Amino acid sequence: MKEEGKGLLAVGYARIGRSGDMRDLDRQAEQIYNFCQKHGIKLNLVLSEQGERGMSWKILEDILKESNRRLDMVVVAEMGNLSRDVGWLLLKQAEFESRYGVELISVRGSQLSVDKNGEMRMG
Repeated sequence: MKEEGKGLLAVGYARIGRSGDMRDLDRQAEQIYNFCQKHGIKLNLVLSEQGERGMSWKILEDILKESNRRLDMVVVAEMGNLSRDVGWLLLKQAEFESRYGVELISVRGSQLSVDKNGEMRMG
């Protein structure tokens, strides 16, 4: 993360499964808001959706394309909300950083990494 609190600008992304509890979207949005407030990050908006990544994810990527690198990060409640596929998450994280200049971060501090056995993992 850039120097904490120095004019950082973010968008949030919250998602639940098809049969998920709608209150969980509110909980995720609140976690994202609280994280940003705690770290002095200006949160522009939180996109929320239920089901598979779909319209909100497309809108998020459009926002990043149009931001002309004015956004610093995308904040999620936890990485698993984006995908359970760690390989996809690593690729998406690298794409966000290289293409849009945006960090993909989790309020829970979840990090994507490769363990000592060479396996990708979250946590």
